[in-house]
Formats: sequence, structure tokens, C-alpha cells
Amino acid sequence: METTKRTIKIRFHLGAGENFMKWRVEDTINGKVLFFNPDEYELKMYNCKLYNHKGTAEKIYDGGNKTVCAWIMANGMEAYWTGHNEVDANRRITYNPRVATNWMDSEGNNIDKVEFNSLITIGKKLYKSE
Repeated sequence: METTKRTIKIRFHLGAGENFMKWRVEDTINGKVLFFNPDEYELKMYNCKLYNHKGTAEKIYDGGNKTVCAWIMANGMEAYWTGHNEVDANRRITYNPRVATNWMDSEGNNIDKVEFNSLITIGKKLYKSE
């Protein structure tokens, strides 16, 4: 896997407003932010790593208000019209701090800080694509 610095930050946007429930993609070098409607676009991310702010996740798990606490860092990303990618349900990745304080694979394993060659979104869901 490449060792270059990951500069694209991807997360699901839950803040109120026109971009609610869209994928938020930020270029951390120039600060440019784009939003992608999951009903219209699929995202493919390259050289990815899963991040989680454990302390914030634990507060949410214990009943606190939801706030940003998990994201994906990637070296590159492409957006496609929906229907472009096919996935296997066994490759699903989930994150919900009300259920668990970490990223999980389809078997329920903690995969915080795990690296992947590529990840894809289908709707609001995330999958391993390699």
C-alpha cells in the first residue's frame, strides 16, 4: 500500500441543512468541500484508512448527542452515477456510535485504523472493494 499522506477526508454529513445525509468530501490541503447525494452518486476511495475519535464515540454510545467522530482518509477519490459498482454484502463496513464505539466489518470485528486499497459507497453504505 502507498505510504503517501492521505489528504482527502470523507464522512457522512448529519448536520442540518441542504447537505444533510450526503457524503462530505474535503480536500484537507486547500479546504475545498464537496457534497455527494448518495441517491445519485457512488464514491470510490483509494488508499484509505478508517479513523474514529474514541472518546466522542463513547459519549454518544452512553446517550450523548451525536457529533462528528468518524471519517475515512484517502489518497484519491472518484464519483460515479449510481449503479456503477457491484458489492458483496459480506464486505460491508459499518459505523454507528449508538451500537459500537468503533468501525466494524460484516463479522463485527473492530477495524479502527485499518487500511484498505479501496472502499466504495453504495447509497449510504460503505464496502471494501478490493
